[in-house]
Amino acid sequence: MKIGFIGYGSMADLLTRQFLAHADVAPKDFIIYTRSENEKLQEIHELFPEITIAKTSLEVFEQAEHIFVCVLPLAVLPVLLENKAAFSSEKHIISIAAGVSVDDLKKVATNVQFSKLIPSLTTSVGIGTSLVNHDTAVSTQNQAWLSTALGTFSSVQEVAEENIDLASDLTSSSPGFIAAIFEQFVQAAVRKSNLTEAEVFQMISNSLAGTSMLLAEKGYTFESLIKRVATKGGITAEGVSLSEAKLPAFFDELLQRTEAKYDDHHAEIKDQIEELL
Repeated sequence: MKIGFIGYGSMADLLTRQFLAHADVAPKDFIIYTRSENEKLQEIHELFPEITIAKTSLEVFEQAEHIFVCVLPLAVLPVLLENKAAFSSEKHIISIAAGVSVDDLKKVATNVQFSKLIPSLTTSVGIGTSLVNHDTAVSTQNQAWLSTALGTFSSVQEVAEENIDLASDLTSSSPGFIAAIFEQFVQAAVRKSNLTEAEVFQMISNSLAGTSMLLAEKGYTFESLIKRVATKGGITAEGVSLSEAKLPAFFDELLQRTEAKYDDHHAEIKDQIEELL
């Protein structure tokens, strides 16, 4: 069995490294094609010279059983169209592009098995969620293979297409949101004290790491953790009260903005389908 990658950016590199480290696959099982070689590809090939670097995308579609398409959203359908000659009912194609649905993929061909994967950066440290969505044509065997491989380094959750954009906010995008929120916490503390930015960052990052471990390993929920830390009438409770008053509007708007951006992506893909097909 060969695993193929079309495009080799950050997420393709993450998946390759995690598969090699945790799943039952060997370097010789991989074949990769990217239009222009980059540092990530050069580094992984130096580490694992048994990995095949294809000269064309068609080689990947011809040789691999599971093909991860890791290109920009507007490049997904053209790549599929270019390689339709290699499609068969045995091929399992997995797209990681936001805004491109399984139904969009099926507009190109129906004689192939399509899945969608939304990976997350946090899975590079062995914790996080991989979102998957399968077309009905995907065999039970291929669904199981993908879930098992991803499950060696992440929590795999199958999500209906109508929920996958919002779920992506909660998994793939949330590390960026969390970092942006706590960067503002860092800057507020620097403005309010003579602590250095490095000192504040160390304190908050340790608190974030510890909070994550309490949630993941000690069985806390957000609600139970708040009750554990925020004594009634105390200092922490004051901050919690402010958060409850101010943050709902922030997160409502955040989800509205990301929904609008997803709508833009979907509209672009729809226009592209009409143009190409």
